[in-house]
Amino acid sequence: MILLLCLLSFFLCFVLVPPVIGISWRIGAVDIPADWRRMHRVSIPRGGGIAIFLAFLISVCAWGLPSRFLACTLAGGTLLLTVGLADDIFCLGAGIKLFYQIVITMAAVLGSGISVGWGAVLSVLWVVTLTNAHNFIDGLDGLFAGCSAIEGGALCLIYALMGATQAAVPCLLLSLSCLAFRYYNRYPASVFAGDCGSGTVGFLLGMLSLPLFGELSLGMQSVAPLLIFAYPLTDLFTSVLRRLLRGKSPFYADRGHLHHRITAAGLTHPQCGGVLLAISASLSTVGVLIGMGGDPLPASLACLAAVLLLMRIRRYILDFS
Repeated sequence: MILLLCLLSFFLCFVLVPPVIGISWRIGAVDIPADWRRMHRVSIPRGGGIAIFLAFLISVCAWGLPSRFLACTLAGGTLLLTVGLADDIFCLGAGIKLFYQIVITMAAVLGSGISVGWGAVLSVLWVVTLTNAHNFIDGLDGLFAGCSAIEGGALCLIYALMGATQAAVPCLLLSLSCLAFRYYNRYPASVFAGDCGSGTVGFLLGMLSLPLFGELSLGMQSVAPLLIFAYPLTDLFTSVLRRLLRGKSPFYADRGHLHHRITAAGLTHPQCGGVLLAISASLSTVGVLIGMGGDPLPASLACLAAVLLLMRIRRYILDFS
């Protein structure tokens, strides 16, 4: 049954992308390289998130009646997809998008059964942060889709090792949808995920990772989700810090993201994507090892290797000039 669901999620997204490309052109969800920030030189449709979400939604519903938590996650994803698509067409302001993200996430978190209090506040903060973090890394062909597939797979693996099949399956289905989308989004991309894709998938990953904080014991294991999402979180916080140090708004767009820095150093788009996906996979592996618990030696060694890898590229993260 799970194998069939996996095939359904992958191939649904694969076959939905071409018609979504046509729809994106017709409704005006197109990324036009009209400013210096763009890394592409031709107009590209950016409604690919529709295919990712529909494939995920249909495959999850085919799995059976969603739980309360999963139903709230799907409802929130649907609303965020709508807001993101409106931004892809009409270019909504960053403040407006953030407002809707917070409201929708609050409704999804509280509706899922999390009691009002610090737990709900931290949950909303976590999900909204991941929503925007994945939007920040969606600036290089194949990068966002690849990272999301890795992160979804890592979440699935941790849940599976815990025996939490009900939590593992949706993560796997989302991972496969992103993987199928990457076929069209890899360099040179024929379609972008758009805000309706990166924001929605970031929200879904954030919601799907919330049970992990309750399952893992306090201590070293509690950092597992942070490591799985370390790359997008690092890019988000360093970007905000860089802009604040320059006296600009955190929402000010620039070419200072990690993928911009690496390509500026001379790597091609595919090479840069490969480096960043390797970093994401390395950190996610560390997160899975730590989440497993048990012998801390493998996790410690993997953590050390990941730290050394990040130190190797520190000049691209900290160079604000």
